[in-house]
Amino acid sequence: EMSLVIRLRSNLGVWRFTVSTEVELDGTKLKEIMIGQCEKLQFTKELSLRPYPSMSSPPPLPPGDLRPHLSNGVMLYAYITEDSISPGTKNEGEGERKKVKVNKDGSIESLSYHEAVADKAWRPGMMPLRDMKKHWTLQEFTEMDSSFNFKIKGGGKANCQGVSLDMTECNGFQSYLRQGEFQYGRYGYLYGSFKEGDKVHVDFIYEPPQGLGEGGFEMIEGGEEEEERVEELANALGVKKVGWIFGHPPREEGFVFSSTEVIMAAEMQLVAADGIADTNFVTVKCTVDEEGHASFEGFQLSKQCMEMVAEGALEEGSEPGWCQVNSTFTALVEGKENKKIDNNFMLQVVPIEQHESDKWVNKFPKRNRQGRPQCNDEMKKQLALSGKQGYTFTQLLTDFHLLLFLSDFLDQNDMMKICDSVGKGKELDEGYKIIISSMAGLDSGF
Repeated sequence: EMSLVIRLRSNLGVWRFTVSTEVELDGTKLKEIMIGQCEKLQFTKELSLRPYPSMSSPPPLPPGDLRPHLSNGVMLYAYITEDSISPGTKNEGEGERKKVKVNKDGSIESLSYHEAVADKAWRPGMMPLRDMKKHWTLQEFTEMDSSFNFKIKGGGKANCQGVSLDMTECNGFQSYLRQGEFQYGRYGYLYGSFKEGDKVHVDFIYEPPQGLGEGGFEMIEGGEEEEERVEELANALGVKKVGWIFGHPPREEGFVFSSTEVIMAAEMQLVAADGIADTNFVTVKCTVDEEGHASFEGFQLSKQCMEMVAEGALEEGSEPGWCQVNSTFTALVEGKENKKIDNNFMLQVVPIEQHESDKWVNKFPKRNRQGRPQCNDEMKKQLALSGKQGYTFTQLLTDFHLLLFLSDFLDQNDMMKICDSVGKGKELDEGYKIIISSMAGLDSGF
């Protein structure tokens, strides 16, 4: 029987499964096989052939039989529950007496597999070597062991050679943070284009639904549908997600990134690069100094950081400016084992400049902000400038947040046609002008 070893990269590390290629393998069948080889395996996010951040929807698997997309050692991606147990563990009653412990109150409790074999485990959280395989060669063991060791290097030089931010969007982002006196964090995604010379050009910022996080941004569930719509609009406009931005209160000297920010930035670089590879996807952070002056700084995370996040070796820590090392892995700094890593070791600086867009208007109220709401009156106010100050009706629609507002009411196919005209600078169809003008409460004089 022909079989393959496939790897699952999850939030608990990388696990290996053996699958038969004699039968058709779709996503449902693959999950059934994995659950059959794992005790208590539960998926919180679906399988994907591409990495994706924990707060995003997974890129869908190709429909039908997946065997043409699978090869020996192929990597799949998913998120699973924390109590899932790695493959190769024994189910209760299989060839050995169940182990128990006596609690302080006299009650008896069964030990989990990992608790029972903890003193024999090859590494914390791992199975004993004999449970993985009965016979090992020195080369096999050395190769496997080396995959759990990381010799920490300095951040090095960023792949991205520069990022240019739209001045209006930057001012709007820092002004909104300033309204809360920079006491709350906020984040958003940067949309624009990748330019020659490994540079990034940012046209606008989209800020997903989020909470008011003291000290840093606060992600919340429930914005997936809107984010998918944002991606569709961006594609129709001819722009793409080129980075992300976050703002935070002032910090002590030397505290540049939190562990949450490091891990999120590395996750998004992994998605952009489709794995551990070069990418110009950039991270921008905004804060304020002691004199109240806002600043923007550009960064990338090192490829080693990307690898450690992909393998589940880095974890959020309570100490500012440091990442904890998962107990299964070993981090060596200057030849010595460390249980935590200074985040500055993993940062690469990206030069920043600003520009004034000659295409994007960026006047409409921003989505998911408190204060000035998106509404028909705001649309009327903006579109009423048609024929004034050098604006045409179509040019005034060259505002991503206005288009996102319109997408709440118009059909997807209509929005794709509108965005295609706007993105390419073509005059909008008269029928769409009439519909949009009517929504805004304007006459059709344009």
